[in-house]
Amino acid sequence: MKYNVAIIGGGPAGSTVGALLKRLRPELTVGIFEGAKFPRDHVGESLLPATCEVLEEIEAWDKVEQAQFPVKLGGIYRWGQTDDAYPLAFLRGEEYEDPIRPAKYEGQRARTTFQVDRSIFDKILLDNAASHGCDVFEEALVKTVHSTGDRIDGLTVTGLPQGECFVEADHYVDASGGRGILRKALGVKVDAPSALRNIAIYDYWQDADWGMRAGVDGTYIHVMSIDWGWIWFISMGKTRTSVGLVTSAEYYKKSGLTTEELYLKAIECEPLISKLLKPARREKVLKAESDWSYVADRLVGENWILAGDSAGFADPILSAGVTLTMTGARKVAYTLSELYRGELEASWVKSEYERIQRSNIKDHIRFADYWYSANAKFTDLTEYCSEIARDAGISLNPDDAFRWLAVGGFSSDAGGYMSPTAATFQLSTVKNMVAQFGGSAPEWLLQRYKTLKLNVENATRDVAAAYLNGRIEQLEVFRRDDKRLFLQGFFKRAYVVLLLEQNTDSVIEKIFKYFRPRLNISDPLLLTYIVEVLEAMLHDGWIDGVDESGIVATHTQSPTETASV
Repeated sequence: MKYNVAIIGGGPAGSTVGALLKRLRPELTVGIFEGAKFPRDHVGESLLPATCEVLEEIEAWDKVEQAQFPVKLGGIYRWGQTDDAYPLAFLRGEEYEDPIRPAKYEGQRARTTFQVDRSIFDKILLDNAASHGCDVFEEALVKTVHSTGDRIDGLTVTGLPQGECFVEADHYVDASGGRGILRKALGVKVDAPSALRNIAIYDYWQDADWGMRAGVDGTYIHVMSIDWGWIWFISMGKTRTSVGLVTSAEYYKKSGLTTEELYLKAIECEPLISKLLKPARREKVLKAESDWSYVADRLVGENWILAGDSAGFADPILSAGVTLTMTGARKVAYTLSELYRGELEASWVKSEYERIQRSNIKDHIRFADYWYSANAKFTDLTEYCSEIARDAGISLNPDDAFRWLAVGGFSSDAGGYMSPTAATFQLSTVKNMVAQFGGSAPEWLLQRYKTLKLNVENATRDVAAAYLNGRIEQLEVFRRDDKRLFLQGFFKRAYVVLLLEQNTDSVIEKIFKYFRPRLNISDPLLLTYIVEVLEAMLHDGWIDGVDESGIVATHTQSPTETASV
């Protein structure tokens, strides 16, 4: 069997790569080899909004919306140093309006997401890949990976309609999840930067109360900490709910309890979850999985590329699993499309995917580490949380913690548009999260200064990849160390750069006067975005602040300097 692209795994990573690649280059032949028979259950049911942008691009949004999954409006967390639950809402300052479903990907629905039953969701995505022209084989097991050096020569696959076959392709995608079939066959190692080694124990329940909700279908993930771990509660359908416990593998061993006993004990310890489950019945399909974070040392090779959990995995506290998988798979499809187009240097195209995806995974790992290290309620996990904080140099002082979370820089790829975020969260959201843990909010640097000056000292002009409208575009950036300042992007950062280049002493008030007529700003949220752009540039050292006495302050710090705080 011969294909242009052979994909191992038909989960969200493999099906997204396949469907989008056939949309971008319909002349290519694509084979997807999935070991299981769909539908099949899989953990990881709560999504982030960036997932829906990918669903729309692969023409799967309408199909997922037809399934009538609950609309996720954010999360309810009880965490940190308080016993009070607090919301993390996607719709800031506005009420959710119940749409007539199925709805279109627009308005509020473009800023919210889904909580999904993965058995249904994953099959929708795999069938969508088939509808776009991919050859999909279920119960097809990769028996052998044949390679010469760093090059894949082919795959021996069993369980195909014609029996065992040798599959040959130009390019191979490892979307086999944590199994990492290609990755392990090639001896690619993984780095597990977090000190925590967690396990997840979960089951499904029928007819549970949804807890906090809005309208008919609007709901929230509930994340509740207990003294030795945390519990997730995800309403993923009209009647079905996923409830899971995350705790350290070491605590599980020392407890002397079975996974079921520990799971039921955790539910008993949490009054809100116990109340929501009172009218429910458990399906009793209890499962346990290792749950620690990792990132592969290499994501690309001569004719292969890693996608999804094969490339890396971040702790589920931020519900980032499927989102990291699908946004990364989108980049894989764009990468392969450009390799066939041949207009960009192949090594640059592949290295940009590796750089961006590794950075995204590490950002989420760093953020998850901070969540754990900041939670004093984990009395039996104190040793491990302290190890995270010590190794990372995290101080629970809000300002120091915020700098550590953003040590890699704030410019990140969000659907191809460059925006100031940390682990896909906006700066104001991150500062609010840190405030919940530290007891006070991190300072906004902009409040210190009256005058701003552009600082591109020791920076060089370069290009970076943006994944836009079916093409990888080379956007102009300033590059200094590992940080990049994009000269264009969704939040109009280019306007800030141009303004500061033309006005070396620009008072902040003048900047807002500049933006209003040019961006037609009427929405207060857009002004918030501008503030976040400027704040990010200050933190990353692209802008210097000048106080009223004329003292110039540069805030950029290297990872080493931040870790020593």
